[in-house]
Amino acid sequence: MQNSSADNEKNAQSQLGDITAHKNSRRENWITMLFCIVAAVCIWFYVMSIDSPSSTETFSSVPVAVLNNRDAFQESLTAISGTGSVIDVTLKGRKRVLNDLSADDIEASVDVSATTVSGKSVFTVNVEAPAGTIVEDFYPKQITVYMDKKGIISVPVECRLIDYTIPSDHSLNVSEPTSLSVNAVQVSGPESELEKIAKARMTLSLGGAITQSFSGTAPLELLDDNGSVITSRYLTLSSTEATASYSVYTTKYLPLTVEYRYGYYDENGTTVTIEPSSVLVRGVVEKLNTMTSHSIATLDETKITEDGSHVYDLNLPEGIELVDAGEQNTVSVNIHLSGSSLKKITVPANQINIINVPQGKRVEVLADSIVISVRGSTPGVSYLRPEDITVTADVSLVGSNGDQYISVSAALKNGNSANLYAVGEYTLQVRVEDDE
Repeated sequence: MQNSSADNEKNAQSQLGDITAHKNSRRENWITMLFCIVAAVCIWFYVMSIDSPSSTETFSSVPVAVLNNRDAFQESLTAISGTGSVIDVTLKGRKRVLNDLSADDIEASVDVSATTVSGKSVFTVNVEAPAGTIVEDFYPKQITVYMDKKGIISVPVECRLIDYTIPSDHSLNVSEPTSLSVNAVQVSGPESELEKIAKARMTLSLGGAITQSFSGTAPLELLDDNGSVITSRYLTLSSTEATASYSVYTTKYLPLTVEYRYGYYDENGTTVTIEPSSVLVRGVVEKLNTMTSHSIATLDETKITEDGSHVYDLNLPEGIELVDAGEQNTVSVNIHLSGSSLKKITVPANQINIINVPQGKRVEVLADSIVISVRGSTPGVSYLRPEDITVTADVSLVGSNGDQYISVSAALKNGNSANLYAVGEYTLQVRVEDDE
């Protein structure tokens, strides 16, 4: 009996434990199910917020393009308002796609190409939805555009210089560039806008002291008669920028010199003075800086027989000019042949060399002699004789038969030098006949 009671008690406790375990298991299952439901709801909300297949979103300030498919410089009609208009567009699509879009991704436009009437017109807006979306709605549906007749004008271009200084001994012509890549620009657009335009201008900001010639490129802007800048998106320029070049000038005293053909005066003590000895000139900085003097003439010592003054034109290089425009533009070269003597020597006709006689012709010297002047050191000149002189007559260019004068040359048989050289220019009378 006692064993039976114990067994019953054990069985009762076992059954009680099974019931308790079963209850605990059911509680855990409900908690798991509740967690799954909550997770599913969260996932659903997440998916709907990120990639809903039927989301909508409104985009504000979508720009409206005004399409006018006409040649930019063709005389027709053009819009003078409308560009810059914006609308609100509502798109429908997946949330993920909509989140990646902005107002600039939406294409909105009105086409005014077919309009033939000036004045105010109302046009329907066309909206193109980005890929993966459709247009749900947009507002406003129409915009007003003013149309005007298109024209074309040509206006002069000028250059303005700002933000610079220039040394007192330098100068430049601010109002006139040395060169301008665009002297005039064509402007097309509405006639009502074109009427306001007086000129085009480029502005160069130099940023410091100007000591040499320069050039620069800058955008062109349009100005009215009052010099105010015209800003209009409806105007088109044939050139949007220009390049201007400026020459910067300076002044300096430029010494004057002469050159010598043979260099005899450098060796025989001849004195050459120039009046004025220098001149104040103005020129482009780069060119004037390279000039240390200016040669006014090349003297041929064999053509100058005695002391005297010779006048030459100044003939300054291109781009160089006298500061005083009224200053005399000639220079005197004074020659004093103090270091040499002059001797006249009579050369008989039979010592004159006749060369290059034309075929079939005969040339006869009509003079008995020719007097040749020789200059040189006093001792050397005193010993000269006629046979020391060579006189040559080149008759290759004689014309028809008859008496005529030809040029002849004279030189020392042993060669000219600073000590002894023939001077002067000579002619000789000859007779040309057929050779029998």
